[in-house]
Amino acid sequence: MKKILSTILTTVLISSGLFAVDIPEKEKCIVETEGSPFAFSPIKDGIAVGCLGISTALSVALPHMITMPKYDEFTYDLDDVNPLDRKLARKYSKNLDRAGDLTVAFSYCLAPAVYGTQWLCGNFDSKEGIKLAVIYTETILATQTAKCLLKTAFKRKRPYMYFDGFPEDELDNYDFEFSLPSGHTTDSFMNAAFLSYTFCKYYPESDYRVPVIVSAYSIATLTAGLRMASGNHFLTDTLTGAALGSAIGFAVPWLHTLGNKISTDKTKITIQPTAISLSMKL
Repeated sequence: MKKILSTILTTVLISSGLFAVDIPEKEKCIVETEGSPFAFSPIKDGIAVGCLGISTALSVALPHMITMPKYDEFTYDLDDVNPLDRKLARKYSKNLDRAGDLTVAFSYCLAPAVYGTQWLCGNFDSKEGIKLAVIYTETILATQTAKCLLKTAFKRKRPYMYFDGFPEDELDNYDFEFSLPSGHTTDSFMNAAFLSYTFCKYYPESDYRVPVIVSAYSIATLTAGLRMASGNHFLTDTLTGAALGSAIGFAVPWLHTLGNKISTDKTKITIQPTAISLSMKL
């Protein structure tokens, strides 16, 4: 782990040295030339963070506030599961479970690493970083609220409950019935969508857009695969998580583009008292 962190730090420092002197025009952050692509209000966003924080806390505590089904040594029959999920169901693997924890943790490091590197290169403003951090916080809280509420609502048993060797320490905290949606997958795809969308907004002409998007979604897909292989989730759990995470990861920053100071549209129509003008941005 220390070697990995050392490698990442070295890469960041080397990158900052390579690009700090002369940044190609198309690689420059759009904030420097046209302004921020995201609207932001300290009061409104402060209220949003507060409300989402409360909703997240309540959604996490909800299973302990209502009556949840308890495990009573009932034997679950895999034949009761739909054919698609039944075919891909696996028994519990602790090693693969931990691997999934690492990949989702890594997905949370992507946005800070990318924008942190750009900041070190002098290609990302500190004030814009604070704004983006608040938007990212809203995105995370919205994701946690949604997935926790859905898990509690569906109460779907995890695949490992249909096999021998399931983790008995997960029975008392109701985690064994929080299969739908996959939380790790939801988080990973949220991070992938958030980074992909915001990076394309900040660096619309950058050659690094495709590598950033492919890397983010590759980690998210790997996470989903590990959650199935470890016996924690069915295929439909991960598909639901991928859709949910991607939707929130895109929607929250997109909402902050409404009322922003700059226009990224290619076509602009202006209506004046004496004429109607049409301009196209190439």
